[in-house]
Amino acid sequence: MTMIDIQFIGLLNATLQAATLLFIAALGELITEKSGILNLGVEGMISIGAVTGFMTAVNTGNLFFSIFIGIFSAALFASLHAFVTVILKQDQTVSGLILTILGLSLSALMGKNYIGKKLPVKINSLREIENPSTLVDVILSQSYIFFLAILLMIATAYLLKKTMFGRRLEAVGEDSRAADSMGLNVNKTQFIATCVGGGFAGLAGVYLTLSYVPYWTDNMTSGRGWIALALVIFGGWKPYRTALGALLFGFLEALVPRLQTYGFEISPYIVKITPYVITILVLIMLTIYKGGRTGAPSNIGVPFFRENR
Repeated sequence: MTMIDIQFIGLLNATLQAATLLFIAALGELITEKSGILNLGVEGMISIGAVTGFMTAVNTGNLFFSIFIGIFSAALFASLHAFVTVILKQDQTVSGLILTILGLSLSALMGKNYIGKKLPVKINSLREIENPSTLVDVILSQSYIFFLAILLMIATAYLLKKTMFGRRLEAVGEDSRAADSMGLNVNKTQFIATCVGGGFAGLAGVYLTLSYVPYWTDNMTSGRGWIALALVIFGGWKPYRTALGALLFGFLEALVPRLQTYGFEISPYIVKITPYVITILVLIMLTIYKGGRTGAPSNIGVPFFRENR
């Protein structure tokens, strides 16, 4: 293999690893937003899933239990957002921002004694290939979570388009009052969707600390929750397009350190804002070519009051 081939294979491998985390978190947020609930607390939920999964792995050495705890903890944390916004009908933006701050702070507090500790177990690759040399090798060397993400993408796309629950979810997100008049339980649907989205964020967090970067330190989410939010918009609230966006943003995350090794000085701040700039450009293009129809649920961010029927 030439040096260029080696660099390309390494870049592809890093792209898939970065995209996996972003996509799982974005897919969960997509489900939540389809119900009409905006959750800006994804960053905090990823962090909660990451720290609880890591702590459980260190203390028990049980991989599957650690994954479960990470997912469950983030889903439970998301239920706070569901309670505040769905039951109490409070502002979704404020609640989400508070949960991000709370999640980052709480995870830092919980994980302060785990910084630098080694994992007794971690999520393995499908095949342990030390030096992948082909595209097939790169794919087979990915974590099991990568393949789970593909299954989740297919399952979510099917769920949203082909199942009764998906139709109910879309009906609630598009017009909650009309959905209520048809006998659908709007509050229940939104509550479940919010918790499911939190569980996905928890899985992304578990992948972060038990596979992608197998250690714990403060603020290691590094804004990935915000990128996941941008991904949902970029993908037009569609699972497959969101996956393509995750590959693009994952590529950007993987590219910069490799460019720097060749002497290209690129500010990390420019890299961090690039996904948001791309998302804004996509929104501008949609406004021009589709009359502003971005694909967002019509009732997103709007609390449902049954007495308004």
